[in-house]
Amino acid sequence: MELIDDCLISVFTFLTEEDLLSASAVCKGWNQAADTPWLWRRLCLQRWSFCNLSVLGNENITHSWKTYFLRRCHLESKMTTGRSGGYSCRSLRGHTGRVVGLVYLRGSSAQNPDLFTSSSTVCSASTDGTVRAWNVHNGELLWCTPVQSPLTHIIRDEQSDAVITADSRGIIKTWQAGTGQEGASYSTGHPVSALVQYSVDKEWFLTIGTHLGSVCTLADSALTKKSSIKVCDSFKVNILLASPDKKWIAAGTKDNDDLSPKLIYTESLTCPSEDEEPLSRVVPVPGCQAAVFVPTQAARLAIVHNRVDSHKALSVFDVSMRKTKYKSDIQTGGVLQPVRDRPALGHPSGGQGQQLLLVGVRPAAVGVLCERIRTGSL
Repeated sequence: MELIDDCLISVFTFLTEEDLLSASAVCKGWNQAADTPWLWRRLCLQRWSFCNLSVLGNENITHSWKTYFLRRCHLESKMTTGRSGGYSCRSLRGHTGRVVGLVYLRGSSAQNPDLFTSSSTVCSASTDGTVRAWNVHNGELLWCTPVQSPLTHIIRDEQSDAVITADSRGIIKTWQAGTGQEGASYSTGHPVSALVQYSVDKEWFLTIGTHLGSVCTLADSALTKKSSIKVCDSFKVNILLASPDKKWIAAGTKDNDDLSPKLIYTESLTCPSEDEEPLSRVVPVPGCQAAVFVPTQAARLAIVHNRVDSHKALSVFDVSMRKTKYKSDIQTGGVLQPVRDRPALGHPSGGQGQQLLLVGVRPAAVGVLCERIRTGSL
């Protein structure tokens, strides 16, 4: 007796991945039912919570949840046993100082690394004052910049094939990813504590946080200064984020429990007015410890911060602009959730229509907060 497809798929939801693969070999009908994308998507989200099909990379590979599950399991098993096969494990030797950052260049990006391409390239920066580019798969050094002051930060320019660095003297430089040739240079005059690069209406911008609490914005490949504002006096700006819609910059410090982060309207930084101060608003949460814009929302900011009772809390804010005839105001609607010392960890049972936000309160913290953020609500 043959089961109709819907009933068969429902039965298959009780199978493990091994049993599902065995069932797919029974007959053509079972094979088609066992290949249902929803089944493999469910298995993926139950096991990892965060999944991204784009890491399959190669256009010749069918971008399916089943392929993703099998390839990722294969990588994990090989890495667990320390054996090669399906992934590359190379030592990138050459720096004589501490490596302060690694960014993907050719073939992949920080958000969507191409795990299986043979041309993936990463770029590293070090306190030895050099920037180096490497072929990930064979560990070959592709180029190295001349020695300069110790480097503190490196980020990738998502639009052009270039990287951006900051050194201990506050000098910002751009480097061509293909050759390592130096591009533009700009001096902030103070050590840099954070960098964020973004584009607005196809125009390139770089916003910089300094150790003295100021935020400086540069434009175009020549690193032309557009604006500079004070965010937190005498404390370094080590929280600096751009919202997914690029309309907002979140800036603040983790070094003072009495200071609150600020939300700044991006246009106020990129197109400043001589007669008006940049449009900004203090987020009413002192003692910020960590912050992130939720990637799937236009402007939803999640902040882990201190409460009055010395415990931690997670506040999530939807940021918007309210414009009237005579003025504009930044609106923040928020929800506060306490952070327990030892929260329970878990995975979504179905994983459909949900995102998972995982926030570590501090590096030495015992617990990790795991909250599901749904569309429109926490």
